[in-house]
Amino acid sequence: MGIISSFGTAPGTPVVETERCLHCGKCAAICPVGVLQLKDENIKIDNNIHFGCIACGQCMMVCPNGSIAVTGRNITPEDIVELPPPEQRANRKQLTALMLARRSNRNFTDEEVSREMLDSIILAAASAPMGIPPSEVGITAILGHSKVAELSRDTANGYAGMLKVMGNPFVRGLCRIFLKRVTFDRFDGFILPLGKVIVDGERMGKDYVLYNAPAALLFHVSPYSDSADAVIACTYAMLAAESAGLGTCIIGCSAPILARSKTLKKKYHIPEDHTPALVLILGYHDHPHQKAIRRRFLSVNYQ
Repeated sequence: MGIISSFGTAPGTPVVETERCLHCGKCAAICPVGVLQLKDENIKIDNNIHFGCIACGQCMMVCPNGSIAVTGRNITPEDIVELPPPEQRANRKQLTALMLARRSNRNFTDEEVSREMLDSIILAAASAPMGIPPSEVGITAILGHSKVAELSRDTANGYAGMLKVMGNPFVRGLCRIFLKRVTFDRFDGFILPLGKVIVDGERMGKDYVLYNAPAALLFHVSPYSDSADAVIACTYAMLAAESAGLGTCIIGCSAPILARSKTLKKKYHIPEDHTPALVLILGYHDHPHQKAIRRRFLSVNYQ
């Protein structure tokens, strides 16, 4: 039995075209599970080993003449495309420059983001790595100022309800008792004050959720995936948008509200068993940055 996913429990199905196979052993060498093995100068397939084929596609990508095909787990041979030559890929300096230029942007022009632009960003983000293939990340693309503003209002309304509940001293006391100290301190010192800012802003006609952005990508994950997969995919989308001249900001405050509402999950095309993760807002810079800033990690240690 393969690793369970949204596509079932069956492993991928690798097939070698023996007449074309060069018996070079590259597919066997790169197979992370050991399903493909080079024995007696022939490629043998053992799909009962470990979890069986995880359909990562590595064997198809390394084969010099396309003599192996893998299907299942949301992959087909048609997914294999030509690898861009080195001169067409960003080098280290170019990628570093792009990352240095990226800043969280909360000020956008009135210009809308086109469907074609958003599609190209989603296509680039789909190449993001995941724990185990296939990707279990879902995306809801929200196009247009009015539609993004609607998600902001829904988020603000959710926080209004939360603030009302937490205004009850009894409920607040229970939270203090049953939540870990650090969890309660974060909730009391950040989440609730943030909720008040959002709700007050909504009443004053100010969008402190999605900042009047013209487009947004809502990332969610299935129960067969870790939320880290959505975070990585969102980061890829953010860098793709930056490379296209768009400003972005990753927003985390909508996800908890969406997660607690079946109505909102249905409204935003999030399957009931999926977990909302992040929202990436996108648009054209109203105030482009003239300088960059160097950040640093809390700590870096070599072992």
